Parts: sequence; structure tokens; C-alpha cells
Amino acid sequence: MILSNIKLGSNVSIHPSSKFNNVEFGDNIKIAKECHLMGGPDHILKIGAGTICGMYVTIDGPHADIEIGECVSIAQQVVIRSDWGLVPGSRINILFDKPAVPIKIGSHTWIGSGCVIAPGVTIGEYSIVASNSYVDEDVPPFTIVGGNPAKVLRTVDPKELGL
Repeated sequence: MILSNIKLGSNVSIHPSSKFNNVEFGDNIKIAKECHLMGGPDHILKIGAGTICGMYVTIDGPHADIEIGECVSIAQQVVIRSDWGLVPGSRINILFDKPAVPIKIGSHTWIGSGCVIAPGVTIGEYSIVASNSYVDEDVPPFTIVGGNPAKVLRTVDPKELGL
């Protein structure tokens, strides 16, 4: 692999078994083992300061932008893809064709283990995605969602967070 477009902030800790390319890391980031973090030459993956990624996280955005805010907690085995990477010409694409579209995850968000974030989703700041959820629609700020597909479980009053 030829590494390109790598920007490291200060105090960035990336486990040696993780792979990354075309990524801009903010400050104070921790990336656990066996993570796969890929942007593209024209779509730099942006990971905000204070963010942590658990083991076996895949963030894949070679064909559309992915932006992760600050202080985001991404638990283990989460998949975030800006496209599905379907084989060109496959007949199944007729049923499940979705173009590469950007993903944005707001600051101070927590994504539980085993979640899948579909192309084109925006998750608002101060939101929580419950473990093992499939998110294929936008999540408003200050909202807790869960399930397959993810549904709103409740909203969070900013006062609960001391805001």
C-alpha cells in the first residue's frame, strides 16, 4: 500500500495492526487494533479530536466524504461506509443500488458495538446509537436510536448533559 494524504494531529495513537490511508486525524485520538480507516484521494476521511475507535472498526469512504466530529466514541466492530461497494454489472444491484454519498457523524456522539451506518446518513451531535443497530436514516441531534432499522428511542434534554 502506498500511503498518501495522511495528516496526524498531536497525541494520536494507532495500533500497528490497523490500516489507514487518505485520513486527517485531529488531536488526542486512539485507534484500537485491526481497524480499517480509508478515505480516497479526493475524499479525505476526517476524524475529529478526542475520538476513539474500538477494535475491528471499518470506516470506508473512498468515493464520498466521511466526517467524524470531535469526542466521538465508536465501539468495536462498527461499519461505516459511504458506498456499498457492489460488484459492477451484478443483477442484484437493481434491488440494492445506492450511490456513494457522504456521511457525517456529529461531535460527542456514541456509536455502540456492532452498528452499521449506511451511506448518506447524518448523525447529529450528542446522539447515541444503541449496539447492533442498522442506521439508514438521519439521526437528529440529542437523540438515542436503536434497532434494525434504527428507530428513535428517546430524545435527550441538553440539560441532562450539563449544556
